[in-house]
Amino acid sequence: MPDPVIKIVYGPSALSKGVSNASTGGPGALLSAGSSAADRLPFDREQLFRVLHFRLYETNGARQRANWFGGRIYNKFSGEDPIYIPVSGTHLTQTLDAIRIQASDFVVASGHYLLRYDYAKRAYYQLKSERQREGD
Repeated sequence: MPDPVIKIVYGPSALSKGVSNASTGGPGALLSAGSSAADRLPFDREQLFRVLHFRLYETNGARQRANWFGGRIYNKFSGEDPIYIPVSGTHLTQTLDAIRIQASDFVVASGHYLLRYDYAKRAYYQLKSERQREGD
Protein backbone atom coordinates (compact mmCIF):
# COMPACT_ATOMS: atom_id res chain seq x y z
CA MET A 1 0.00 0.00 0.00
CA PRO A 2 1.51 3.38 -0.96
CA ASP A 3 2.29 6.00 1.66
CA PRO A 4 -0.32 8.76 2.03
CA VAL A 5 0.42 11.99 0.16
CA ILE A 6 -0.20 14.18 3.23
CA LYS A 7 0.21 13.41 6.90
CA ILE A 8 -1.12 15.70 9.60
CA VAL A 9 1.52 16.49 12.23
CA TYR A 10 -0.82 18.74 14.15
CA GLY A 11 -3.50 21.28 13.49
CA PRO A 12 -5.22 23.84 15.65
CA SER A 13 -7.31 22.33 18.40
CA ALA A 14 -9.64 23.92 20.90
CA LEU A 15 -7.17 23.13 23.70
CA SER A 16 -4.19 24.67 21.93
CA LYS A 17 -6.19 27.78 21.09
CA GLY A 18 -7.32 28.09 24.71
CA VAL A 19 -3.79 27.67 26.06
CA SER A 20 -2.52 30.15 23.51
CA ASN A 21 -5.14 32.71 24.46
CA ALA A 22 -4.53 32.17 28.18
CA SER A 23 -0.76 32.57 28.02
CA THR A 24 0.71 35.82 29.19
CA GLY A 25 3.35 37.97 27.50
CA GLY A 26 7.08 37.45 27.53
CA PRO A 27 9.76 36.69 24.99
CA GLY A 28 8.68 33.06 24.54
CA ALA A 29 5.15 34.05 23.61
CA LEU A 30 6.45 36.75 21.28
CA LEU A 31 8.80 34.35 19.47
CA SER A 32 6.10 31.71 19.24
CA ALA A 33 3.65 34.22 17.79
CA GLY A 34 6.27 35.37 15.26
CA SER A 35 6.98 31.81 14.19
CA SER A 36 3.27 31.04 13.78
CA ALA A 37 2.74 34.23 11.78
CA ALA A 38 5.65 33.38 9.47
CA ASP A 39 4.14 29.95 8.77
CA ARG A 40 0.83 31.55 7.78
CA LEU A 41 2.30 34.07 5.33
CA PRO A 42 2.29 32.80 1.76
CA PHE A 43 5.54 32.69 -0.19
CA ASP A 44 5.97 34.14 -3.64
CA ARG A 45 6.95 31.58 -6.29
CA GLU A 46 10.68 32.28 -5.89
CA GLN A 47 10.58 31.86 -2.10
CA LEU A 48 8.58 28.65 -2.44
CA PHE A 49 11.14 27.35 -4.93
CA ARG A 50 14.00 28.07 -2.51
CA VAL A 51 12.25 26.48 0.47
CA LEU A 52 11.44 23.36 -1.54
CA HIS A 53 15.05 23.24 -2.74
CA PHE A 54 16.29 23.26 0.87
CA ARG A 55 13.69 20.77 2.11
CA LEU A 56 14.39 18.37 -0.74
CA TYR A 57 18.14 18.67 -0.09
CA GLU A 58 17.59 17.74 3.56
CA THR A 59 15.27 14.88 2.64
CA ASN A 60 17.77 13.55 0.09
CA GLY A 61 20.32 13.30 2.90
CA ALA A 62 17.82 11.39 5.02
CA ARG A 63 17.02 9.12 2.06
CA GLN A 64 20.70 8.27 1.58
CA ARG A 65 21.17 7.62 5.30
CA ALA A 66 18.10 5.36 5.36
CA ASN A 67 20.02 2.77 3.33
CA TRP A 68 22.12 1.68 6.30
CA PHE A 69 21.36 0.88 9.94
CA GLY A 70 23.34 3.75 11.49
CA GLY A 71 21.71 6.22 9.14
CA ARG A 72 18.23 5.04 10.07
CA ILE A 73 19.10 5.56 13.75
CA TYR A 74 20.44 9.04 12.96
CA ASN A 75 17.23 9.89 11.07
CA LYS A 76 15.11 8.64 13.95
CA PHE A 77 16.89 10.72 16.59
CA SER A 78 17.27 13.82 14.41
CA GLY A 79 13.61 13.71 13.36
CA GLU A 80 14.44 13.65 9.65
CA ASP A 81 12.12 11.68 7.41
CA PRO A 82 13.30 10.06 4.15
CA ILE A 83 9.76 9.99 2.72
CA TYR A 84 8.17 13.31 3.76
CA ILE A 85 9.03 17.00 3.96
CA PRO A 86 7.53 19.22 6.70
CA VAL A 87 5.33 22.14 5.57
CA SER A 88 2.79 24.50 7.09
CA GLY A 89 -0.77 24.52 5.85
CA THR A 90 -0.26 27.69 3.81
CA HIS A 91 2.86 26.35 2.14
CA LEU A 92 1.28 22.94 1.55
CA THR A 93 -1.57 24.62 -0.31
CA GLN A 94 0.90 26.63 -2.40
CA THR A 95 3.04 23.57 -3.16
CA LEU A 96 0.06 21.52 -4.29
CA ASP A 97 -1.21 24.49 -6.32
CA ALA A 98 2.11 24.56 -8.21
CA ILE A 99 1.33 21.07 -9.54
CA ARG A 100 -2.36 21.84 -10.03
CA ILE A 101 -3.71 19.80 -7.14
CA GLN A 102 -6.37 21.30 -4.91
CA ALA A 103 -5.60 20.94 -1.20
CA SER A 104 -8.11 19.01 0.88
CA ASP A 105 -10.64 20.78 3.06
CA PHE A 106 -8.88 19.63 6.23
CA VAL A 107 -5.75 21.66 5.40
CA VAL A 108 -5.69 24.84 7.48
CA ALA A 109 -3.12 27.64 7.38
CA SER A 110 -2.00 27.15 10.98
CA GLY A 111 -1.63 23.38 10.69
CA HIS A 112 1.63 21.48 10.26
CA TYR A 113 1.80 18.69 7.72
CA LEU A 114 4.16 16.27 6.02
CA LEU A 115 4.09 16.17 2.22
CA ARG A 116 5.35 13.10 0.43
CA TYR A 117 8.75 13.58 -1.21
CA ASP A 118 7.68 12.82 -4.78
CA TYR A 119 4.92 15.45 -4.74
CA ALA A 120 7.30 18.05 -3.33
CA LYS A 121 9.82 17.14 -6.02
CA ARG A 122 7.19 17.52 -8.76
CA ALA A 123 6.32 20.98 -7.44
CA TYR A 124 10.01 21.89 -7.26
CA TYR A 125 10.62 20.92 -10.89
CA GLN A 126 7.47 22.73 -11.99
CA LEU A 127 8.66 25.93 -10.27
CA LYS A 128 12.13 25.41 -11.71
CA SER A 129 10.78 25.20 -15.26
CA GLU A 130 8.70 28.36 -14.65
CA ARG A 131 11.86 30.17 -13.51
CA GLN A 132 13.72 29.06 -16.62
CA ARG A 133 10.92 30.24 -18.91
CA GLU A 134 10.88 33.63 -17.17
CA GLY A 135 14.65 33.90 -17.55
CA ASP A 136 14.47 33.42 -21.34
